[in-house]
Order: sequence, then structure tokens, then C-alpha cells
Amino acid sequence: MTSLENIVQTFRNAADAHEYVNSFAFGSIDFLDSSSQNIKYPYVFLRPLQSPGYSQDTRLRILAFELYALDVPKLSNQSPEAVMSKMEQTLYDFGGYMNWGPPSDNQSKGVSYDIQSITPTLEAFMDRVYGFVATIQFQESGIYDYCNFPKQP
Repeated sequence: MTSLENIVQTFRNAADAHEYVNSFAFGSIDFLDSSSQNIKYPYVFLRPLQSPGYSQDTRLRILAFELYALDVPKLSNQSPEAVMSKMEQTLYDFGGYMNWGPPSDNQSKGVSYDIQSITPTLEAFMDRVYGFVATIQFQESGIYDYCNFPKQP
């Protein structure tokens, strides 16, 4: 079973490898506001959501996340559309990294990261931050059976 810690680390590794991303964080929505944190943009933020857990019907473990990709225009005349375009692409870059990049053994382990939806963010927190937030489902098969039960020797 892939631990939550390993899932977050995989997202952190993607952020570290991405040439456009300057910082990454994980946590509650409180950590998203730049006035409460020392954020270096472009910024990617992973927030856990209420999740289905395990589905007996599909035999999948499902965890849900919001993945924010945010930036501030560098110049006063840089268009928000240009920033948003770059941040949308960043979300798709993360999807590619998670499913087909360095953690490439994910598919053989029955693991996938599916982008379910994306929503634009315009002037989040009233501080000229633009970008997108994606709802992502982590899915893992074959982890809920007696074979994985930690037995005493």
C-alpha cells in the first residue's frame, strides 16, 4: 500500500523537478494564503479532501486531493491569462509526471492519479494570485485483503 507520506513525497518530487515551480506545500487551506506563509511563486499546493476510502465494488482505494497551481504576474502589464495558461499546463505536467514519469512503476502497481476537474482561481485572497485548482483522485488496487494483514510471528 502506498502511504499518504509517499503520495505527498511524489507530488513534492514533481514540484522539485518542474522548471517553473518555485515552492510546494501540503496541508489545510490555511496554508494557502500567502499572507500567512512565506510563499515563493509559482506555487503548487496539495490539500487533502474527504475521500471515499475503499470501494468494495471496484476494489480500489481512493484518496481525493485539490492541487493548486498559482502564480502572480511578474510585471504590472503581464496578463492574468498568460499566468493562468502556464498554471493550467503545470497541472497537466503534474498529471504526466505522476502517471508516466519517474514513478513509472505506478501502473504496474495498480496506481493512478486522475485529474477529475479543474477550476480557475482569479485573484485568490485579493492578492493578484491567478491559476487553477485541480481535483485529483489517487487510486490504488489490490490493497484490501487478508494477505496484507500484519500478523504476529
